Order: sequence, then structure tokens, then C-alpha cells
Amino acid sequence: MTGRRRRNDIDRAAVFEAILGDLGGDRPDVPTPPAQISIDAIRFNEQQPRHHMDPTALAHLTTSIRQRGVLEPVLVRRVDGGYELVAGERRTRAAKDAGLQHVPAIVLELNDREALEISIIENLQREDLNAVEETEAVLALLGLTLDLDRAGVLALLQAIYQQERGRSGEADVDAHQLDVAVELFERLGRFTPVSFLVNRVPILSFPEELLEAVRTGQLAFTKAQAIARVEPVEARNALLREAIDQSLSLSQIRRRITEIRSEDTVEGSVGERMVLALNATRRLLSRRRVAALSESERRHLVELLEDVQRLLDG
Repeated sequence: MTGRRRRNDIDRAAVFEAILGDLGGDRPDVPTPPAQISIDAIRFNEQQPRHHMDPTALAHLTTSIRQRGVLEPVLVRRVDGGYELVAGERRTRAAKDAGLQHVPAIVLELNDREALEISIIENLQREDLNAVEETEAVLALLGLTLDLDRAGVLALLQAIYQQERGRSGEADVDAHQLDVAVELFERLGRFTPVSFLVNRVPILSFPEELLEAVRTGQLAFTKAQAIARVEPVEARNALLREAIDQSLSLSQIRRRITEIRSEDTVEGSVGERMVLALNATRRLLSRRRVAALSESERRHLVELLEDVQRLLDG
């Protein structure tokens, strides 16, 4: 991903900088001046990377827009019968909730692929996505940029990982794809290909309960990462509920994991001793051994067995 111009002479780098703000100098010229567009004429893109919006954060943004208006234009593209939102869904929804009829918008001529690329990058650069959405968005962006499906992207990342560890013979890396992937990660400024593979891709294999908790903002990624290692499933789900209900910190979650593992160790030890005791009891309670006992010893044995029966009956 570079600053080169694309079709219709749109400088995408300038578009991104216009949206995100230029930290290094004057704000660049926007390709087309913002227009006031009816919110009712804008439809939302179902393929956009954001799937969850924090109701509280959206309410705060609504209040801000009601007081100050929409300070940054959204991005749209022309579609049959109106416009499709490319970037700025939160602002658009908040503006509608605030009672506005129009929003400032930059109208771009983009195909489906370009629109999705800009939507993904805008969300990533704004850090508006949770960890699950962010991971899926980066994979989608790599797929769009390299024209690969999800399996192909993961295979490429794995090949880069092997190459960086001196195992290039195990998996060949296409030089052009490698350069493009590295350039894309540098542009995002968040990960390297290897750190993304090691630290983020595994999140997609989390249990669905954990994925949903991260997606909905109930649990931070680092907390979910720790809880994902807990076994068995019942203990993991119980800790997940506890972490959410009590807003446990990461350090508190780690302490609970240590406690759970200690409890499992103790329970396992008691269980093993119980099995040994039962096996020994079966061997001892043979008719010949019982018959060899005196009358008082047999009465004592019966009393002990009755005590055991009462314990088991609760």
C-alpha cells in the first residue's frame, strides 16, 4: 500500500490523511470538497470490519455531535439510488441519533475492492476495532492486497515466520508477496508479519464464548488470552463469567488461574488416593479374611462400613 494514485486519479494516501489528520504538518487537500449529504440517502456497508459498537461510547459521540456537529467528514461512494458509506459509520449513526438530517461527506468514485480497503485501513488507523475485528480486518486487508484467500494469507505468514527463523527451505516465500506484506504492516504501524501471526492470529481459535466477550467489549484481548488456556471447559466458563461480572484485572485473573490449577492438583491427588483405597478395600474384604476375624473385630468392621455408608449417603 503506497501513496500512488489509483483510478479516477484519487490519491488514497491523501484521503487517509484527510480523514486521520496530518500529524506532521498542514492538513493535505481533500480530493473533493465535503458535501452535505442526506443521512437517509446513505446506506451502510455490511462488509465493513466493525461489527460491534459500544452503546455508551456511541451515546457520548451523539452528545458531542449534538453540541458541536460533525467535525470530520465521512467517506461515501456513489451507488444506485444514493450513497454507500465507506468510512465513518459511528459518526453517521451518532449524527442520526442526534437528530441531524445531513452529514458532511467526501464523495469518492471507488469500486468494491477499493471501498473495502479504505474502510479497513480507516478503522485500523483510528484504533476503532476490538482485537477480534482488528485481526480479521488485517487478514482481510492482506487478502485484498495480495489477492489471496484466508488460507493463502495464513500460509504466507507462516512461510515468512519460517524464513525469519532460518527455515526457508521448509516453505518458499514469493518475494513480491513478502515485500507487499511487509510494506502493508509498516503502513499500519501495529505489527510485523511474524508478531501478528504469533500474537494475534491465535485469537481466532479461541472458544466462541471468549470471542463474543472480546467482540462485544466485555473483555480485553489480554484477559481473554489468559482465560483461553484454562481447562476444563467448565472452569474456563466460570472464570469468564467471574472476570466479566466482577471486572477482574489481568493480575486478578492470573491469580485465579493459579488457584484453579492448584485446586485441580489437590483434587487429582485426593482422587488418586481414593482409587487406591477402594482397590485395597476390595482386596481385603474377601470372605476368607472376614471369617478369620474375631467376633469383636467383625462387629468393629461392620461399624466402620456403616460409617462409610453414611458418608456416601450424605
